[in-house]
Amino acid sequence: MTAIVKFLPEEKSHEATRLLPYVMAVMVYLSALALMGSLMLHKGFGDWTESLSNRLTVQVTQADKTRRDAMVDDVTALLKQTPGIKAVRRLSDAEIDELLEPWLGVGNVAEDLPIPALLDVTVSRDIALNLDALRQQMQQISPDISLDDHQKWLGRFLRLMDTVEYTALGILILVILATICIVIFGTKAGMAEHRDTISIIHHLGAHDHMIARAYQNRFMKYGLTGGIIGLVLAFITLVSLIYLSRDVASGLVKTPELPVMESAALLVIPLFAALISMLTARITVLRDLGRMV
Repeated sequence: MTAIVKFLPEEKSHEATRLLPYVMAVMVYLSALALMGSLMLHKGFGDWTESLSNRLTVQVTQADKTRRDAMVDDVTALLKQTPGIKAVRRLSDAEIDELLEPWLGVGNVAEDLPIPALLDVTVSRDIALNLDALRQQMQQISPDISLDDHQKWLGRFLRLMDTVEYTALGILILVILATICIVIFGTKAGMAEHRDTISIIHHLGAHDHMIARAYQNRFMKYGLTGGIIGLVLAFITLVSLIYLSRDVASGLVKTPELPVMESAALLVIPLFAALISMLTARITVLRDLGRMV
């Protein structure tokens, strides 16, 4: 008896499982989209929030320009002598106009619009800054001075990122479970279609592992083929979405880019799909053959 039992019909005439590669392609497509989307959020917005975690924004809302400039000088002097402050920079009128244009439209920032003075403050990561005490000192200069540390906004945004990532993980787990169920169904359908043939060669001396090998090799091929198709479609979809949304929220939020190095790790998804298909088919065949004895 040879180590390989060739009793399965050609794939085109195998009614029970001939569509399985396309079903596997859909499963891999969904899981790859979930993983790549999660990677884009983690990489793109992670870098963005990291850049804001050591930044403060000071606003001076005094309407009178002369008094506003004097307050800016006073608060700048206060910040520069505060331990933990690395740099203080006043945003120019052009930079403020650029920040307002996504909201008001290009060229709609009127000169008589009451715009506060903004200070971009960089904080050292090595020294803990007492923000409450700093706010009190600023209030002593003028109640028109406010300090924003972005923590409330960043906290909500990070919770949103965590929710999206956990959702992507949940989708991946559900897709894996669905894939296993599909392979089990296909394997059982294939065995039922050839039950008489399997019974004959089994009684002629074919070991269970030889029969299981025939099924696992075929389903491994299905998983690999479907995995490659699904991964290619997922890359095409994601690149198309990035291209179409490149101008969305321009100036407000930087559009996430596809991380090349991290995305390269997704190339193992077809191999993972093939491995799941192979192991599931093998275990299913061995269990069913054990009941036939």
